[in-house]
Amino acid sequence: MITAYVPSNGMLKPAGIATGGLIPDGTVWVDVVSPSDSDLAFLDEALGLDVPTEEDMQEIEMSSRLYHEENALYMTAMMITQADTPNPVSVPVTFVLAGHRLVTLRYAEPTPFKLYAAQSQRHVMPCATGEEVLAGLLDAIVDRVADILERVQGDIDTLSREVFAHEVRPKRDYNIILSRIGRGYALTSQARESLVSFGRLVSFVARPSEERLPKAMERGFKTIAGDISSLSDHASFLANNISFTLDATLGLINNEQTSIIKIFSVAAVVFLPPTLIASIYGMNFEFMPELSWTYGYPLSLGLMVVFAILPYVFFKYRGWL
Repeated sequence: MITAYVPSNGMLKPAGIATGGLIPDGTVWVDVVSPSDSDLAFLDEALGLDVPTEEDMQEIEMSSRLYHEENALYMTAMMITQADTPNPVSVPVTFVLAGHRLVTLRYAEPTPFKLYAAQSQRHVMPCATGEEVLAGLLDAIVDRVADILERVQGDIDTLSREVFAHEVRPKRDYNIILSRIGRGYALTSQARESLVSFGRLVSFVARPSEERLPKAMERGFKTIAGDISSLSDHASFLANNISFTLDATLGLINNEQTSIIKIFSVAAVVFLPPTLIASIYGMNFEFMPELSWTYGYPLSLGLMVVFAILPYVFFKYRGWL
């Protein structure tokens, strides 16, 4: 699907473009979603660009993600999508800036694109050039990453209170806790990856060149770069906090397992003397004087009880139980 956005009274007016159609005059943003081969060929011809394919967007080399070619800037960064679902994923998104026109190419539906498109159609905002649209999109993307990190931090804080609660919780499900920790760490890692890639993108687009950006745009990109840097630091702090929570949870699991093993060990020691006595009198020797005693059976039972109680009393006295 190809959508062209044309400025109108300080807002953006969308217009769908069919393959082989015409791009409206004054278009500042061409948004391309899951294009076919024919769509890519149409864009190459209509815009005079070499639009990257999905395979090209997957390349991880810096030279394949950020480069300048025929008066156009090609920039690819990683974005988080489906962050509100159990299976968030990182997808590449390409931004092409040529002749004050922005082309975005993606094979997913990241939330910031939908939010920015909806806001630009309802509210007056800077959107007269592709650079202004790019700045608006980057600002929406950074806000979305910040929201994700805030949600992860809230979940980890709640999780920490549950893990370190003083009251005894015999029904605490550590499988669920570990699953929540894993999801938080995965989201944080994806957020850090996205922030790093967009930090490089902002540095690339705002670098000194023959065509200098307006002062207001330079300040805008500088502000975005500062926000990305602060969020990267926060993501690193959050990752350390998650690692500490994971270590603490594993420590508690180990303590509970140790307590269970201790109970079994004490039970084995308590029942060892009675078992020894029963084993002795279970032997089939011909001459065992105790077998003919009138009180031999009660005596053996009494010995079993006494030697079972003594280890238990000793363990309680030493505080091992």
